[in-house]
Amino acid sequence: MDVSLAGRLDPVGAHAASERILIRNLSSHGARVISGRSWHERDQVNLSETIGDYHLDAQVVYCERLADNRYAVGLKFESATAAQTGATSHSYW
Repeated sequence: MDVSLAGRLDPVGAHAASERILIRNLSSHGARVISGRSWHERDQVNLSETIGDYHLDAQVVYCERLADNRYAVGLKFESATAAQTGATSHSYW
């Protein structure tokens, strides 16, 4: 599904700050997001809402530099769901 939603991307196990990103394509298997930084293939990340506690564990499957010094990042979702994490889902999740 083509969408344009704000979200956050957090590296797992790192002390790096959360990054606000734009979610451009979303499916039950993964997402394509637009990031201001480069990510490495196989990085473990959390994709989450800008407001709320809902998040999905994911793995970076690709990172492509775009012409405007941003990056298109492909994410593959792990098996976590809102029910497993105890989080509340919102309308676009």
